[in-house]
Amino acid sequence: MTSPVYEFQKLQRDLYRMGPASRRRLAKTFRDAGDPMLVSARARAYWSSRIPGAISVTATVGTNDRIGVQLRISAAKAPHARSYEGIEGNATFRHPVFGHIDRRWPTENTRPYGWPAVRVAAGRIQPAIEAAFADAARECGFH
Repeated sequence: MTSPVYEFQKLQRDLYRMGPASRRRLAKTFRDAGDPMLVSARARAYWSSRIPGAISVTATVGTNDRIGVQLRISAAKAPHARSYEGIEGNATFRHPVFGHIDRRWPTENTRPYGWPAVRVAAGRIQPAIEAAFADAARECGFH
């Protein structure tokens, strides 16, 4: 019996052979499936002027081992986004405040916006991606 990972990688290679136009169509379907997650993440980061504009959704379709939808936050546009998301696992973070002689380091609470959006949307995105894969497989001649 072959492992599910091997079967998935084989399917990825087969789908890669479907050609660039079909891959673009599949990527667009993935992005469309991820749009509600994007809207949710941006809404959860309403308190920031830079984080909502730094959030994007990208589709990954190819021969790599990651196929699906990614929620991305640009560190160049919002360098503080990682701290507020709480990626390090802490409920708070500290940062310097310059302009004070004593170099104050206040503590702030995290305000997760990305992971909650991913958790809520995952139940809707996964069936959409599976349906898109099934359609693409039928296009390639699979039954």
